[in-house]
Amino acid sequence: MPLASLLTFGLLAFPQSPTIDPPAVSNPYARIAWLTLNQGVDDKDTNHRKEAIEATGTVGATPEAVKLAAKGLQDKEVLNRQTAAATLGQMGSQDAIPYLKNALEDKPEVAFTAAKALWDLGDTTGRTIFQEVLEGERPDGPTKMQKAMKDSKKRLKPDQLAMMGVSEVSGMLGPAGIGVQAVTEAVKELKGVGGGIPGRAVAAEVLGKDTDPYALTLLEWALGDNNWAVRVAVCKALGDRGNDATIAKLQLLLNDDHHAVRYMAAASIVKLSLKTQSTASR
Repeated sequence: MPLASLLTFGLLAFPQSPTIDPPAVSNPYARIAWLTLNQGVDDKDTNHRKEAIEATGTVGATPEAVKLAAKGLQDKEVLNRQTAAATLGQMGSQDAIPYLKNALEDKPEVAFTAAKALWDLGDTTGRTIFQEVLEGERPDGPTKMQKAMKDSKKRLKPDQLAMMGVSEVSGMLGPAGIGVQAVTEAVKELKGVGGGIPGRAVAAEVLGKDTDPYALTLLEWALGDNNWAVRVAVCKALGDRGNDATIAKLQLLLNDDHHAVRYMAAASIVKLSLKTQSTASR
């Protein structure tokens, strides 16, 4: 349909709230398309807003697209704000960092997703969030920065983090993560003692890439997590973050009740052994 018809007959309803200026495009249809995204982010329908946020993320790391996706962080629905945070992390633009840092003060599940997005962008501001999540409510956890942990616990609780859906969690873990099946099984147990299982699994994956010495201490301690899917995630993370001394700790998991844990522990032992061997031969 001609551009004039779209405008004349109102087939494209312009958003009522202020629009984000489009990227520098000369094609008039591109401007109409951009206005469509603006409209979608402000739509009255919750799902429509979520879909528009996700679509905006595929535009690329332009300042305008980042700014439009960041509007989702002000959405009235928690899931949409969480979606906006994840989308900003996937866009790969440093322009998103200030928006995501502000989102660390949002509700637990949004703060957690924002911390993960920041981490993907190379910003470790949310480190204590992941540490606290992996520790959970266990009283025997290793200690570091006690004041920071106490402050974090005022707003982050494992049962709130358990609200994250399996699709969001498996997406965060990615194809090299612990796998959709493991996360699905973990979510089935969310109503049990181990609330926040998905959060702990993602936290383990993130801390496996953390150079902070405490990350290794915490991951080795977390091998004793009461949920098998989290233990799988921890074993995998230690394959990246561990050292020669970690092998003995992983060896205990070769007798775990769950085969998935045994296999991941075995794989990480082999990986660490190869790494140690390679280092020694230099």
